Amino acid sequence: MKRPDRILRSRYRLNRWVVVMNLALLTVLAFSPPVRAQDSNNATPFGPINEVDIDQLMKFGKTRGFDLQPEMQRIYRKDEDALARLFSLSLGFKKFNKNARTYGQVMYSCWLRFGEAYGVDLYLKVLDRQPADVQQRVRDFLYYPLLRVPKEKRKENQEEIHRMYPRLFPNDFQFGRNDPIF
Repeated sequence: MKRPDRILRSRYRLNRWVVVMNLALLTVLAFSPPVRAQDSNNATPFGPINEVDIDQLMKFGKTRGFDLQPEMQRIYRKDEDALARLFSLSLGFKKFNKNARTYGQVMYSCWLRFGEAYGVDLYLKVLDRQPADVQQRVRDFLYYPLLRVPKEKRKENQEEIHRMYPRLFPNDFQFGRNDPIF
């Protein structure tokens, strides 16, 4: 019979693996064709992430009062307050490092999955209630993948995204405005 601490470690590893695989699978399945064309070796707009990256992000979040795994479960059960807390965590990043990239991937996957399950309007309603600096940071994270598209396709993709989601990227949106990490 397994000892209780070994069982807990096994469950923790399994839960981490599930989080990593869900993020990777969602991203691969939900990418639009223009974004996928950015790099055939890279299925994620923020670069590849692994279990260690998720662990580091979990530790980062916990030091800021955000427990990633249960919060993501709440978000995917339509908890608007949990989504707002995920948005607020964005201000914890002071540079665009591996933690920020992993968070960006989580945020991007959340945008895709939450929007698919509950509609883009609910996601944007929660975003609109956030302070201006949080809105800017979240929009910057969601806009970043557009900058990874080859330059010759970028303008076309940006126009399409603005047309599809005018509330996500309003006309006055400027990527990286007053945002030191972008």
